[in-house]
Amino acid sequence: MTDPSPTPPSDLIVSCDGPVLYLTLDRPERRNALSRSLVTALHHAIEAAGDDGATRAIVLAGAGKTFCAGGDISEYAHAPDASGALEDGRALARLLRAMTSSPLPIVARAHGGIFGGGVGLLSASDIVAAAETATFALSEARLGIVPAVISPYVIAAIGPREAKARMLRAAPFGAETALRIGLAHEVVPDEELDVAVDRVLGDLLRCAPGALGVAKSIPAMLATADPAGLEAQTVALFGQRVTSDEGREGLRAFTEKRPAVWMKEWRRS
Repeated sequence: MTDPSPTPPSDLIVSCDGPVLYLTLDRPERRNALSRSLVTALHHAIEAAGDDGATRAIVLAGAGKTFCAGGDISEYAHAPDASGALEDGRALARLLRAMTSSPLPIVARAHGGIFGGGVGLLSASDIVAAAETATFALSEARLGIVPAVISPYVIAAIGPREAKARMLRAAPFGAETALRIGLAHEVVPDEELDVAVDRVLGDLLRCAPGALGVAKSIPAMLATADPAGLEAQTVALFGQRVTSDEGREGLRAFTEKRPAVWMKEWRRS
């Protein structure tokens, strides 16, 4: 892997392997808690990748034994007034919005502990591969706070009733439960986690980049669509993609029994 930037952001390791960008939370001594600087660095890196024209997928991971322990309590506990807390909330909201609005698929590599804001990162990711020993919790209520900023993404990921139960109990749950409720998409033995992530990347890199960006946007588009106009919107979208350059190339490649121009066999360097 190579570093695409000569000076990577503090607390975030930014590296690329061909068309894949790896963003690794690098505060293992703080269990990769989301500091203000780390939230900002993640936001900037995700937005830059969406604009660079070369990146086709992002992998979000954590250094050390924990994916992410949530927000950095040491920063929140000493916030001098409400204005500082509000800005922290806005920064996290901007990050989560950047993740879901990015045209690039974001794959989360979940291991160790994933608490609070860490669950928010998983919820805003598109595909989550989790180690079987991973532990999750929406633990904010035990600290006298609530998972407010991440709640729209958590509810979108696991549904309102399940999210409410997890927020109210604030108790840890395991990877199999995360899989059952939709927070994780695949659970594997810890030693197979990188293989699982590579398998996801292999699937993604066989798909047309533009098609992936449009496919990623469809659930949000349908959620806000006027029900009366839903059929017209989906038919129009279908027509646009069939007649797009990618659509023409993909359909032609299929009939000619050859790989489409974007297809890439994935092997980690």
